[in-house]
Amino acid sequence: MTRRALLIALKVAIWKSRRPQWEIAHRAGLSASTLSYIVTGRRRASEGEKRRLARILGSPVEALFGQGPER
Repeated sequence: MTRRALLIALKVAIWKSRRPQWEIAHRAGLSASTLSYIVTGRRRASEGEKRRLARILGSPVEALFGQGPER
C-alpha cells in the first residue's frame, strides 16, 4: 500500500471510531498536534505510537501503517 493510501486508512479508522481526534491522541499518550502531524503525513509515528493507535482504533498495525518498520 502506498504512503498516501495508509494515511487515508488512518483517517478513515479515526472517523469510524466516532471519537474526536484529540481524545484518540490523549488515549494514545500524544498531543493533539502530534496526532495531527501523523495523520497529515508531516511526522512519522514511532513503533510504540503505531501499536497504541492501532489498539485504540481496533485495527491491525499493518492496516494503518503498513508492513514492518519504516526505513
